[in-house]
Amino acid sequence: MVLKRTLLVGLDAACWEYLNPLIEAGKMPVLQGLMEKGSWGVMHTTMPAWTPAAWSSIATGKNPGKHGVYDMTWRKPGSYEFQPVTSQNRSGRPFWQLLNEAGLRVGLVNIPFLYPITPLDGFAVSGFGTPASAKNLIYPQEAVAELEQRFGPYEPVISAELIKNSTPADILRVEAEHQARQVDMALWLAQRYPVDVLAINLMLPDHANHKMPEMSLVEEALCRSDRDLGRLLDGFQPQHVLLVSDHGSSRLKGEFLLDAWLRDQGYYQPRRRTPREAAGALNWALVQWLQVKKGRSGMLEKLTRRVLKSFLLHAPSAFSNGLWARLEQDLPFVRDFVWFTDEPDFERTQVFPGSVHSGLLYLNLKGREPSGVVDEAEREQLLEELVTRLESLKDPHTGAPLFTKVYRASELYSGTRTDSAPDLIIDSFSSAWNIRLSSYTPVPEKMEHRYFVSSRVDYGWHSRDGIFVFAGENIEAGHDEGSAHVTDIPATLLYLCGVPVPEDYDGRVMLDVIRQDYREAHPVQHQPGETGETASYDSFYTPQEKEELANHLRALGYF
Repeated sequence: MVLKRTLLVGLDAACWEYLNPLIEAGKMPVLQGLMEKGSWGVMHTTMPAWTPAAWSSIATGKNPGKHGVYDMTWRKPGSYEFQPVTSQNRSGRPFWQLLNEAGLRVGLVNIPFLYPITPLDGFAVSGFGTPASAKNLIYPQEAVAELEQRFGPYEPVISAELIKNSTPADILRVEAEHQARQVDMALWLAQRYPVDVLAINLMLPDHANHKMPEMSLVEEALCRSDRDLGRLLDGFQPQHVLLVSDHGSSRLKGEFLLDAWLRDQGYYQPRRRTPREAAGALNWALVQWLQVKKGRSGMLEKLTRRVLKSFLLHAPSAFSNGLWARLEQDLPFVRDFVWFTDEPDFERTQVFPGSVHSGLLYLNLKGREPSGVVDEAEREQLLEELVTRLESLKDPHTGAPLFTKVYRASELYSGTRTDSAPDLIIDSFSSAWNIRLSSYTPVPEKMEHRYFVSSRVDYGWHSRDGIFVFAGENIEAGHDEGSAHVTDIPATLLYLCGVPVPEDYDGRVMLDVIRQDYREAHPVQHQPGETGETASYDSFYTPQEKEELANHLRALGYF
């Protein structure tokens, strides 16, 4: 008999490097108990190692070339406009739809980029990747009144202002309370609307890794998540547990300013500011220099700023270069900040990047892009040149290569959605330097090198190696010496629930962690794959919702 009651838990950004010391110290008893009963090992993620790409692969069993999600944003082919990702932009039937079609009920809580929710047999609560003011965050709607009576008004994410203006300890406390409330809601909904499969993502470890300067706070987030995991096990009483992470974690030394490097190499040209924009930008920069850096204030500061502003804006460069150079000692790239925006001038740009930290690069090809400048005949030479130069960059501290590898899209992706794929994907996920798209930084910062900023927007970032821990009656016990991929998760989930696996899945059933007698009694069955496009290229959000979501992602360092 196939056991259907299954708990799928995302322990977001979990990695063995962080977990092992806590397990050895006895600080994660719930996770340790699952490991002793089941099978565990390394879970590789997508490239890039980003939540939207990884969770889209977990949902669909497919590589980004098939589901079409590469980044926090998506771009309609033939357009320069990047939009926040929604569930409508993802191709492929998610595993919960396949489970429903097989007669199994499913509950979903805080699965990233679940919004807008598509009705399903079970329940769903939207979370990460949802604007705070969005409507219809919970399905079915009839549950909303009682949920809010029990748990208060539901907010899908912590406010951006709180994240930006609170201490790390306060952020940790509020994020932990938010996660605990989502666990409470999941357990109550699972009683009110019984389901065969409950899937929930615990994002506290990821947000702590990004925003906590001290590793002790990251460890506290993991320990609190272990307690939340225990409550899920006690409350749902699953017959199988699939604990996974969408990617791993690492700590950072600082940031590499990718667009500054691209500009200096001649690949990227920012749009020049209007005179009015330049005056405003210079005034802001001088405030940073005089008030923040020099500690000046009052009428003398205002008069000094006015004189400097007039001189720098109107004096010939032969006279002003010395003052600009002095400013740049304290405010890196201030001259570029004053004269240029952070938007590309597409009529002069060969290569433009995606979102802030993704390391995705797009060629501005003639015939493909609205203002393309790169001929198809130049494409291969330009790609080879970029790969060679990027892979030759060195860590200023160690001299080791800065990036593990720079991939072409064809090396990573296959499928019908490769038309929207980036041309180059930088693997920075083993680097101690995060990629950042800002050729000027908002506050005076220490520069390790022309392109390396030692202070950080984020203290931690993602890595490619996450974890899995599976436990249950039909799971082998012990460490799995091999490795798995996030695309294997839905295939294995469907198999354990007795549902045929789609033929077009890129993932495999993880038979090496399944008990032999169960494997022999239940050979893997397949069903036909997709027969047509299921995604939309339309933008779902209003301008207000886009800005709300962008602000939240900025506060977390993603956008």
